[in-house]
Amino acid sequence: MLKKLIINNFAIINKLQIDFKSGMTALTGETGAGKSIIIDALGLLVGSRSSIDFIRTGQEQLNVQGLFEVKASSPIFAILAEYGIAHDDNQIIIKREINRKGRNVCRINNELVKTNVLRQVGKFLVEIHGQNQQQELLDEDNHINILDRFADDDFQGDLVKYAQLFEEYQAKRSRLRTIQKNSQNLVQRIDMLKFQIEDIDSAQLQAGEDDKLEDEKNQLSNFEKISSSLQDSYRGLSENNVGVVDTLGNVRDNLEEIMDYDSSYKELYDSINGAYYQLQDNAAMIADQLENLDFDENRLDEIQKRLITLDNLKKKYGPTLDEVIEFGKSAHDELSKIDIDDDTEAKLADEITQYQTKLLNLGKDLSKQRHKTATALEKSINRQLKDLYMPNAKFGVAFKSLDDDNLSPKGIDQIQFNLKTNIGEDYKPLVKVASGGELSRVILAFEAIIAEKMNVETIVFDEIDTGVSGRVAQAIGDKIYKVSQFLQVLCITHLPQVAAMSDIQFEIKKETVKDKTETKVSILNDLQRIEAISLMLAGTKVTDLTRKHAQELLELAQGEQQRLD
Repeated sequence: MLKKLIINNFAIINKLQIDFKSGMTALTGETGAGKSIIIDALGLLVGSRSSIDFIRTGQEQLNVQGLFEVKASSPIFAILAEYGIAHDDNQIIIKREINRKGRNVCRINNELVKTNVLRQVGKFLVEIHGQNQQQELLDEDNHINILDRFADDDFQGDLVKYAQLFEEYQAKRSRLRTIQKNSQNLVQRIDMLKFQIEDIDSAQLQAGEDDKLEDEKNQLSNFEKISSSLQDSYRGLSENNVGVVDTLGNVRDNLEEIMDYDSSYKELYDSINGAYYQLQDNAAMIADQLENLDFDENRLDEIQKRLITLDNLKKKYGPTLDEVIEFGKSAHDELSKIDIDDDTEAKLADEITQYQTKLLNLGKDLSKQRHKTATALEKSINRQLKDLYMPNAKFGVAFKSLDDDNLSPKGIDQIQFNLKTNIGEDYKPLVKVASGGELSRVILAFEAIIAEKMNVETIVFDEIDTGVSGRVAQAIGDKIYKVSQFLQVLCITHLPQVAAMSDIQFEIKKETVKDKTETKVSILNDLQRIEAISLMLAGTKVTDLTRKHAQELLELAQGEQQRLD
C-alpha cells in the first residue's frame, strides 16, 4: 500500500507530505483545491506521462516521491530482480523529477530506471479510476480484457498458451506473405530478364559492329564522290605522258645519268626513285579500290536498319555496344541463379493451416470458459446493481464469433457489454444507455467483485460518485468501504455519505501565501470531520442543525461499517 507521498513544486502544490494508512481514505475539499492534483502526482510515480506544464510557476523542476509497502507475493519483486534493483523489508521507494528542459528522471530504490520500467512496477502498485477508466469501460474493444480478468487461473493459463501459439501463427503468416511477395517479384524479374535476353540475343551482336557499319554506310552514302575522286587521282598519277608517275620516271632517268658525278646527285636520285616506286604502289592501290568499288542500294538500306536496331539497344542497355553485350551476359547469369522454392511456400502454408486448426480448437475451449465466466459475472454485477439502487437494471455479456481467417490474439470471441436499465426494454450497448451516475455504479460493481482478485496494492477512486445523490450515494459509500477491506482505497469525493464511510478523512484547502496559491492538506479529527461534512451537506452556511446531521451521518456510517465488517 501507499504509506507516504511527498510532492514538491507540482502545479499549485509547493511542499506537501501525506502519510497514508490502510483501509478507506477520503480526500475532500472544494473544487479546484488540488485533490485531483494529488492523484496526478501519484500517477507520475506509477508511470503516467509527464509534462513541464506540471511544474509550479516560478520553479525550475518538480519532484514526487512515494513510499510503498508491498506484499511478499507481489510480482513486483520479479520485475525488480530482472532489472537488478535491490529491495529490503518489502518496501519500495519511487522518485520522479521533471525539469523545464524536459529532463525526466525516474528512480526505484535509488536506482535510475526508464519510464517503461516504472509502468511495469506501477501497474502492480496503484490503479486509478476516474474519467479515463469510464472511457475504458465504454471502449468495446476492451470488454474482452475486462471479462478475462474475472476468469479463473486455468483460463489464464490457457489464454497464455493461446497467445504464444497465436504469435507463432502470425509470424508464419508474415513469413509466407513475404515469400509470396518475393516470389511474385521474382516471377516479374524472371519475365523481365527473359525479355531482355531475347531482345539482345536475337540481335546477334558483335563487338565493334556498329563502328564497321558506320564506315560502310559512309562509303555507300558517298559512292559517287568517292568514285570520282579515285578516278581523278588515278588519272593524275598514271595517265600516259601526263601522269605524275611517268613525269617522275623521266626525272629519275635524268638523275640516274649524273648520279655518279656527285654524292648529292646520288641522294636526289635515291629520293626520287623511292617516291617513284611509292607512287606506283599508290596508283595500283587506287586501281584496286576502283575495281572493288561497288554500289548496292539494298545493302545501304540493310545497314541503316541494322544501325537503328543497334541504337535502340544502346538506348535501353548501353550507352555503348560493348555495354549492351555485357548487359546480356549479366542477365543470363542472373537468370541462371534465380530459384523459386515452391516446396518451402507449400510447406509453410501447410504449417499455417495446422496452427490455425490448433488455434480454433483452443479458441473454442477459451470461448466455453468465457461463457461460464460471463454467466457468473452477469449474476454478480446484477446483484451489485441492486445494492446500488438499480433494481430493474440488467447487465449482459454478448458474444460474437470471429471468422476462422480473422482470429484475434485473444481467441475467437468478440465481447460486448450490454445493459438495460428498465423493465420492458431490450439490451443495448453499455456505451449507448448508461448515464454518468449509472456508469459510475457499473464501474463500482465491477470493482467490488474484482477487489479480492486484484493484484494491486492501492486503488484510487477519483470522483467516481459523480452524478449520484441520496441513498445511491450511501450505497456507493458502502461498496467503496467493502473494497477497502481487501485493498487500500483513496477516494476523492464531494458526497458526505461517501466521506462519512471512510476510516480517515483528509481535507484539501487552497490558501494564498505571499501572493501565491498553495494547496494544504490536513488530517481531520472527529470534530473537524463533523465540521467538514457539515459544509458538504450545507454547501455554504453551516448551522448547528447541519452539524447535528453531520454527526448523525458519521454515527450511521460507523454502524454501517460494523455491519459490513
